[in-house]
Order: sequence, then C-alpha cells, then structure tokens
Amino acid sequence: MRSNTFLSEVTCKVTSGAVLLLLITCSTLGTGCNKKSSIAEPTPVGERLTGYVNEDAQPEATGSNNGYFWSLYREGGSGNITFGNAGNFAISYSNVTDIVGGKGWNPGSARNIGYNVGALSGSYNFVGIYGWTTNPLIEYYVAEMGNVTGGTYVNNVSSDGHSYSFYKSQRVNAPSIIGTATFWQYKDTWGGSSTGSNRSVNMTNHINNWRSRGGQGFGSYNYQILALEAWGNKSGYINATVW
Repeated sequence: MRSNTFLSEVTCKVTSGAVLLLLITCSTLGTGCNKKSSIAEPTPVGERLTGYVNEDAQPEATGSNNGYFWSLYREGGSGNITFGNAGNFAISYSNVTDIVGGKGWNPGSARNIGYNVGALSGSYNFVGIYGWTTNPLIEYYVAEMGNVTGGTYVNNVSSDGHSYSFYKSQRVNAPSIIGTATFWQYKDTWGGSSTGSNRSVNMTNHINNWRSRGGQGFGSYNYQILALEAWGNKSGYINATVW
C-alpha cells in the first residue's frame, strides 16, 4: 500500500504531540495493511484432496497411439506417460498433487475391457477404468486396485465375480474435461485385483446400475481409459496394458 509522503511531512511539523500521534497512527495503519483475512478457505468437495485448480495445474494432454486414445492430467510435482505396443503404457510420477492418466478409447462404450497391470510401485489411490460423460457431466471410476469410496453409498454391483460398492459424490469448481466445473462422480470399488494377471471389466453392468441408481442418469460417452490416479504428494510407477 502506498503512503502519502507530503501529508505526513506537514502533519509531523505541527507539534511534538502531533508527531507522537502521527507515529502511533502510521504504525497502526502499517499493521492493518499487512493483515491477512481470517476467513477460512472453502473445503474442497469430492474424492481428491484438491478441489480447485492450482496455478501449477497442467492442461490435460491427450492423443492417440497404436489405435488407442490416451490422456494425462497433472497438478504439481512431475509426471510423464510413455507407450509400448498396442494398449501398453507406463506412467512415472513424483510428488504430485494429483495425476490421472492412461490408455483406452474415445468415445467409450458399454464394452468388456481386458487389462493386465504388469508393474505397480510406489503409492497410488486408484487403478481401474476411468472415464467421462457429457450432458450430464459425470466422472466415473471402476476401482480394480485401491479404492474411491468417498461420498454417499448407493448400493452394491455384482460383476466379473466380484462385488463392487457404488458411491457417488459431487465435485464443486473442480478440473474437468470442459474446464473448471461442478459435476458428479460415480465410483464403483472392488480393489482386489493384482499385478501380472489378465483381468476383465464388464462395463455394461456398471453403466446400467449408474443409469438406474445414480440419480443423474449417465450421459453421452466421452473418453474411457484404463487409468492410474494418485493425489496427495505421492510418487510411483505403473506399466499396464488394456484391450
């Protein structure tokens, strides 16, 4: 905050008492200028620890490789995605606020998805099927490893020999495929998969349940990928293949 130097000089010449008063006043004003607001920051809503776009957020990178769609979004830290044959990809990340990426299709569909997580190290929150719909805007998860159970429990879904817990939650002013937006998350969690084996996810079972029990319908397919997500300053590595 800029000060009025001329006014201070004239006032300070009036009397010594005025000088003392001016010094007290200037000191009080100086302290006031440096005060920080005591109003608490709003708490992010949703599964991730971040709910507002950080200044260091990177625009979502997308592309195609060997006939597959890929996507990588990151906030904070460092991370990159590399590709092998067909649906193979690897993601390395370090000290990320949030990272989510992988390989699959655009648009998605109610397909049967095969996958194999060949290597997984470090720390993470979720590995599984991840995607988006528009009209309404919905972010969806099928957690094969880790979990995404935050929010309101809805019901259980039986699919591929497992029982998934379906949770839903709302994200407010959060990163999305259309920019900062408010949207719903549909999250099915099993979490019992392992590395080194072929697995499958019948998306029809999940999507039918989301349509009938989600409360917001489902929407038009956007991208759908086998993905890893990690948030909260985590570091790690994944090498996986989807088909």
